Amino acid sequence: MSSPLREAAARYRSWPNLYYYAMGKIALDPAYPAVAKALRESTRPLLDLGCGMGLLAAYLRASGHRAPILGLDVDQQKIDVAQKVLSGNGERFRAGDAIDFPDHFGDVVMLDVLHYFDDEDQQRLLKKIAASIAPHGVALIRLALNESNWRFTATRMEEWFVHFSRWIPVQGWNFPKREEVLMPFTGLDIESDVRPMWGFTPFNSHLFTFRRSG
Repeated sequence: MSSPLREAAARYRSWPNLYYYAMGKIALDPAYPAVAKALRESTRPLLDLGCGMGLLAAYLRASGHRAPILGLDVDQQKIDVAQKVLSGNGERFRAGDAIDFPDHFGDVVMLDVLHYFDDEDQQRLLKKIAASIAPHGVALIRLALNESNWRFTATRMEEWFVHFSRWIPVQGWNFPKREEVLMPFTGLDIESDVRPMWGFTPFNSHLFTFRRSG
């Protein structure tokens, strides 16, 4: 029996560079198994903001997740790939800005996207996400925090390389502080948890888990 890693990566065999990227990304990024574990029993619709080429969705499908998935990303080329490797089984992918996501009520995942927005839009996006969490639903947000440590320095260097290589078609970055991420969820019927999620990387990545009670 193939592992979720191999099953998900196999969908990209038509593009050797993407196939090897998928293998390495899933193997080294602890967010993928963490998200799959958090969503294991969920039948709620999932919104994947910044879905890229659909790799997280492919991994979730390989891990047994069967709820409907809507993925949004600003890069039309990556969306085209996602549509080719995943379609017809409850997955939909479309090009669009994360902050303009359509009406949604279920679970939400957003990995390494928030820092591409300014302060005002970060708060607006997080408030939209909070309002989109269904009873017993969860929002999983991974981002690098603005903190005074060597990991944050490494994070900024990595962002410079990403933009130089043109892998991400957006400019600039604005890493928030922990309290700025938590603020839009405060006072709501939502529990929060924050934990390091950098794995083998040197980056200052953390996973925020927001869960609404029933």
